[in-house]
Amino acid sequence: MTLVTAGTTTHYKIQYDDSLSAPDGPQRAAGLLAVCEQDYALMSGWFGGISLTVGTPVEVNISPGPYASAGWGPPIRLTPGNGSGLDVVRYLLVAEVTEMFMLAQNKGWFASDGTNEGSAGEGLSRVLSAEFLRKADLGFNEPGFDTARLWLNSDRLDYVNNIDEHDHQPDEKSGCSTLFINYLSYQLGHDIYRIIAAAAPTLAGVYRNLTGDPNDPFPAFKAMLDAHFPRRDAAGNLINVVVPGPNPDNPYPLDRTFPEVLPVAIRIFWRMNPGRNVVNLNWPAVSADSVVVVTASEYNAASQELPDGSDQRFIGPAAVTVANVTPHGPPFDPNLGVTFAVDVGWNAPLNICTDVALIANNPEEVIYIGPRSISGTKATFGGPQAAAGGGPVTYHEATITGDQPRGVGAADRAVVDTTLEAISS
Repeated sequence: MTLVTAGTTTHYKIQYDDSLSAPDGPQRAAGLLAVCEQDYALMSGWFGGISLTVGTPVEVNISPGPYASAGWGPPIRLTPGNGSGLDVVRYLLVAEVTEMFMLAQNKGWFASDGTNEGSAGEGLSRVLSAEFLRKADLGFNEPGFDTARLWLNSDRLDYVNNIDEHDHQPDEKSGCSTLFINYLSYQLGHDIYRIIAAAAPTLAGVYRNLTGDPNDPFPAFKAMLDAHFPRRDAAGNLINVVVPGPNPDNPYPLDRTFPEVLPVAIRIFWRMNPGRNVVNLNWPAVSADSVVVVTASEYNAASQELPDGSDQRFIGPAAVTVANVTPHGPPFDPNLGVTFAVDVGWNAPLNICTDVALIANNPEEVIYIGPRSISGTKATFGGPQAAAGGGPVTYHEATITGDQPRGVGAADRAVVDTTLEAISS
């Protein structure tokens, strides 16, 4: 068996074993050669643009063998399995190179003696590999690579405070790490860039670096999973726990349910600039699958008030229009809410009132007129789609960037951490 060089890029030398068939050897190597640098750029961005401490270009060897494994010294050995697609090859390469970045970062994700990534780094490697698939529109995880179930079906010991620096196997320790990192991102809403930058010798230390909270995060993390995925049934028998959804390593967000009564609406009073104003409203009642309607008009600030204390709206000479109403939430955004644009057709800032109405948790039916592409496959128009998760209405005050004549019209309006980005026309 001999290694054949398919080509070299800035950071990689792609090779394959000559015993591999044409699809498994030359074709996969050529496919990887075409995309490996864009995948590298994604990983480098995650780690703040740092460089690897290993010499580049790094040798990447595609080897024969069963599905699927990888390792690095360097060189990097990828064994995607005969017949596996390019997505598996890319996934394995991302899993290994992110560990190289952890070593280069040298802030806690990698073992202090530099030997391996340990249970915390292994968890981060698996989370980032899944994030890569999602961002590349290749799915949410590769079959057989999930580890959350290994911790959920164990005694659920604390591997958040107790990291094993020398265990980087797919076991309950790395399963706990994978779950906790997804908890930080998809439950608590921390961006993956900030999670990586918050590196510490333990995952509890990562949590404290992120939040400034000195308390132990493990009890709340475990209690939530115990409540949603009990280890035993009512009779005391052990349950084989399986995480539902497209990514068996990521059950989040949890404990978010839609309001019992729909529709529900909130009213926000803003001071908006002329031209296009892009507004993001984080509201846990809304998910990416919600049906949301937004209206806008001018209002009389503190001069004509309704019985509930809010201000009277009116039609003025300015054209005020709403466009691009886009609900958002997991799995593509850890924050639940809606983004929309308000165009103010006037030559000076105006007082604008927006009503945001959640009218359905999800559409009763989704229809595509003609085909659409889903992760490389084709689907025709038709049928009902699965609903996404939502969240309870919570109570807060509205805030925007810039001048603001009034806040929320009444205390019972549900608004969470709203922001306004003003863009001049």
